[in-house]
Amino acid sequence: MIRFSRERVQRIAAALRAARARRPRPADSRNSPVPDGMAAFSVATWNIHSCVGLDARFAPDRIAQVIRDLEVDLIGLQEVGWHHRGESGMDQFAFLEQHTGLKAYAGPTKHSERAHYGNCLLTRLPVRSMETMDLSVGKREPRGAIDAVVEVQGRPVRVIVAHLGLDPWERAKQVGDIVSRVERQPELPTLFMGDLNEWTPSSPRLRHLAASFADVANPRSFHARMPTLRLDRIYVTGGLQIPAFEVVRSILTRRASDHLPVRAVLAVP
Repeated sequence: MIRFSRERVQRIAAALRAARARRPRPADSRNSPVPDGMAAFSVATWNIHSCVGLDARFAPDRIAQVIRDLEVDLIGLQEVGWHHRGESGMDQFAFLEQHTGLKAYAGPTKHSERAHYGNCLLTRLPVRSMETMDLSVGKREPRGAIDAVVEVQGRPVRVIVAHLGLDPWERAKQVGDIVSRVERQPELPTLFMGDLNEWTPSSPRLRHLAASFADVANPRSFHARMPTLRLDRIYVTGGLQIPAFEVVRSILTRRASDHLPVRAVLAVP
């Protein structure tokens, strides 16, 4: 067994702390102008926790109010619907469409007589196509994604909204499936966003996504009371850019869900 002196251990610990301090931390916001010659549109991603807030109150009207206040062209939602919390039998997809003025495209991952549950795309943009992806792995909780093509000033833009699993091996397969799908149409401007459940900055899944997408908006969005983890992310590729992004912190957003919404301005050629 190799034994180190206390002084050497202290020097090694100090060197590790210094290395961590030098490592650049991802930004929590960006505020750059939209490049000349590009069209802008606004997006957001948000895990709404079945419309049950940190005060344990089921309040879909509060979720709708936050979405209206965000004033985005499209938003991807996760954990929409009844999932052992909230109001059984209520169609949250229809409620949010009715109370936000945005068209709802549902991507349920669980079907129940009490209510469906899963992902949702809300948008005011024209939608050319929409389908769902099954990202379920084995006997783990059913997971999925929405894969849609919207129109931004006449230009098609692909939008993928997903909620990934809790285990690393599960997320590895899900990331691989999404990347493979995107790579089949590399010329199509693509936006991928959602709750990725990735909290380790150097995870292989995030490295895989970084190698496949041109840019990412990943501010600290969880937990809503004291956000320290970058779980909710917006990735772009195929010519899309992210001139601006932020995590939206207000009295309302810090109470409405356990995640904070992430909002971004995207630019498309």
